[in-house]
Amino acid sequence: MVEQEILEMLTTMVEEKDVYTAGHSKRVAMYSAKIAEALSLSQLEQNTLYQAGLLHDIGKMLTPESILLKPRKFNRSEYIIIKRHSEDGERMLSFISAFKNYAPIVRHHHERVDGEGYPDGLKGEAIPLLSRIMSVADAFDAMTTNRIYKSRKNIEDAIIELQRCSGIQFDKTVVEASLNVFRGFKELVHASQVPMDNIHEERFAYFFKDVLTGAYSGDYLNYFLLHNKENHRFQCCYFIQLHHMQNYNERYGWKCGDDTLKEISLRIKSLFHSSFVFRVFGDDFVVLNPLHVEIDKKEILYKLGVGFDGLEISLQHFDFEAHMIDKWEHLENHLVHCDNKV
Repeated sequence: MVEQEILEMLTTMVEEKDVYTAGHSKRVAMYSAKIAEALSLSQLEQNTLYQAGLLHDIGKMLTPESILLKPRKFNRSEYIIIKRHSEDGERMLSFISAFKNYAPIVRHHHERVDGEGYPDGLKGEAIPLLSRIMSVADAFDAMTTNRIYKSRKNIEDAIIELQRCSGIQFDKTVVEASLNVFRGFKELVHASQVPMDNIHEERFAYFFKDVLTGAYSGDYLNYFLLHNKENHRFQCCYFIQLHHMQNYNERYGWKCGDDTLKEISLRIKSLFHSSFVFRVFGDDFVVLNPLHVEIDKKEILYKLGVGFDGLEISLQHFDFEAHMIDKWEHLENHLVHCDNKV
């Protein structure tokens, strides 16, 4: 009884640490146990795999949230840090006598049968069978979950990817046993990393705010633009460019230039009545709007620029139905140069 309570507590802690993958551990546990059943493993092995699946990401409790919540793929240094979670998980589980037999399963669930996995580069059958099963279950759930930085695959596409990697990343026998298992879970795979309410959204956004202006970063803008294709949360955006900022800094000093950027960011939030303000390209801003709002362009430009002698400001409006903008870099095609400013 105490063992089960500890198991539930640790599972909850993992999912509260990384709320955007809430449910992931339970799905991996369920998929793993079902694959083990399809392979005719004993009931004891099925139960062991299920409980190990609940704890397979416990090592992420030691991973910085700024990496866990990053809305794009990891760079090399971040990847090195995130890879430590399997070793950290083994170490944490080894402290609890009732969970010690889960530790090697957790340690090796990112090994690959071709020997290119981690942490030990084990190959083929040197990888514990239960870890090989969990590897397939974990990968399937990752592919069928809406990630922060990319949309999920459907069931069949995920299965095709598992088959493509069979004998390379995944055990062939395990993949073959998993196919009917996964096809039977179509109604259950609607998972998402996307924050589901304002509190979780703000917690996520905390790591991607521009330090100087308090606006959000371009990375966070990409998160919204990527998912806007599915949820249609925003109908349009405004692209606000500041021109001659370098000359302005040289004339008045960098400190004054920073203060000006902060002030303009505040004016944008006030004038557009939107909390979705993003700083991009250094001196420019983007505002996302859930609805099309009529604005007086001349008045907006006057109020944004008044008091800042030497700066020019341009404003462009983009309807998402008419313009293909699904990452902020696409706005580079619409940069306005000061000699032909709108």
